[in-house]
Amino acid sequence: MADLNTTVNRARAAGAASAGFPWRLLIISFVVFGLTILVWAGIQFGYIPFLNSQLSNAMANFNSLSGKISEQQQKDLTGFYSQLYNIQSLQASHIYSAKLFDFLEKNIYPNVVLTSFQASLTGGSIRFDGIASDYSTLTNELAILKSDPNVTLVTLDSSRQKDVKEGGGVAFTISVSISPKLFDSAQ
Repeated sequence: MADLNTTVNRARAAGAASAGFPWRLLIISFVVFGLTILVWAGIQFGYIPFLNSQLSNAMANFNSLSGKISEQQQKDLTGFYSQLYNIQSLQASHIYSAKLFDFLEKNIYPNVVLTSFQASLTGGSIRFDGIASDYSTLTNELAILKSDPNVTLVTLDSSRQKDVKEGGGVAFTISVSISPKLFDSAQ
């Protein structure tokens, strides 16, 4: 037995690790495990039942509310919402048509009458037919369109002098390519 004690004392004196360290690690592991079990139990037996009771209360409120509103009122409300959504969609796209008409108002010469108008906002092109009092007025109209910074290309597709029986003047067709910056909200 004396031999065993001297071996242990020599190992301690030589700086060998003591047997107490694994016990400390085991205790820390038990504490972390215990805390994990506590958190799990709190969620399982406290928080989940609380969420379920909140869900059942919300469902009960929903069911009582749906019982108070008749089916006809629900249909009316759905129709009203649909109309509001359509109005919102129209209002969002209104900016394009408003800016387009502002563009035309600003760039049509006073002695020119438009007879038809086509616009492709996705293609960025406008085509309109009109009647000018004479070729000088038509030339002025083309110059006004070409001077606009939002116009990239102006093409006179056709023009012809109308007879006096038809009211006189010069009937024309113009195609205009516009830049997308015309529809920017910053302008």
